[in-house]
Amino acid sequence: MSQKWIYKPEPDEDIVDRLSSSLGFGTFESKLLVLRGIDNYQKAREFFKPNLNDIHNPFLMADMQKAVERIA
Repeated sequence: MSQKWIYKPEPDEDIVDRLSSSLGFGTFESKLLVLRGIDNYQKAREFFKPNLNDIHNPFLMADMQKAVERIA
């Protein structure tokens, strides 16, 4: 079975440069963030230092209770 790779277009260089300077990151890291929808300082801050209220409940994942019981 062959796979077809779909490449995203290069992100806007102005956004990448702005993010790089505000975070102190290199261009490569900033491009990765922008391609994943993290295109400003606030979104990056939420991504790297999330608030506990912003994190999804792990028990929403299928069979999480079984996993907890197995570990315990």
